[in-house]
Amino acid sequence: MYVEGWNVHRVIRPARLANAVVERLLLRILEGEFPPGTDLPPEAALAAEFAVSRTILREALKALEEKRVLRIRHGRGTTVRPKAEWNLLDPLVLSVQLDYESSPALIEELGEVRTALLTLMAELAARRIHPPQREQLTAALERMRAAAQEPIPFHEAALAFTRTLAEAAGNEVARCVIETIDVPHGGQDDEQSKLAEAMKLRLLLAEAVHATVAAGPGAPAGSVPAPASAASAAASNPAGPLAPGAQSLRQGQVSTVPLNRHGLRAPAPVQSARV
Repeated sequence: MYVEGWNVHRVIRPARLANAVVERLLLRILEGEFPPGTDLPPEAALAAEFAVSRTILREALKALEEKRVLRIRHGRGTTVRPKAEWNLLDPLVLSVQLDYESSPALIEELGEVRTALLTLMAELAARRIHPPQREQLTAALERMRAAAQEPIPFHEAALAFTRTLAEAAGNEVARCVIETIDVPHGGQDDEQSKLAEAMKLRLLLAEAVHATVAAGPGAPAGSVPAPASAASAAASNPAGPLAPGAQSLRQGQVSTVPLNRHGLRAPAPVQSARV
């Protein structure tokens, strides 16, 4: 058995009803139906509206309280907290905002954080990387190059690149943050031109990260020139060949790379608000 959710493109199974209520409530908050500082309707009314038990509703409200979206005061109701207090890096909160709020500012800020963290990890890896990790990093980069026109294989290779970099840098926190904000591409983007541009920029950043790691700790700017040939690249760069023109991140010539999320969608027409 399954239940049709608020979005006709989603199938929601009974075990996930609480998550469906969480998502629907969060969307309605983002749409302004329940502005910050206002109280939600009584539990009985919400449970009837979503066609779920009060137990499931309370589970959903508790989840939103843990994400700092709601404040539950027993005997006094449930209040929407200011957006500045939300846990923006919670995967569900972030996903709903990117999918339905279409906030360019949020996307830009997350892209800046992602690029800064990759730069930090590259600097750390330049000092700490081991030979097997160099080989793995180069192999992942080569897979990214080979899949430059194929979104799903490209994302898988980019994920392997980031994880290898994090392992070499010895910083799992940075990896977790990057993987949280870098929403995977599902292969159904509406704007393929934007996706292609994002992949191009992401490959450029990976090339710069690779060059930084190859240069080693404290290398001066311009220490990793574009190789004249594959032979000279192999001789001068123990981490593997660089793409033509690739330079170290220390040169500050790599722009912020946007998140791997494009074709932002407005909510599909809601036929029923019941879950």
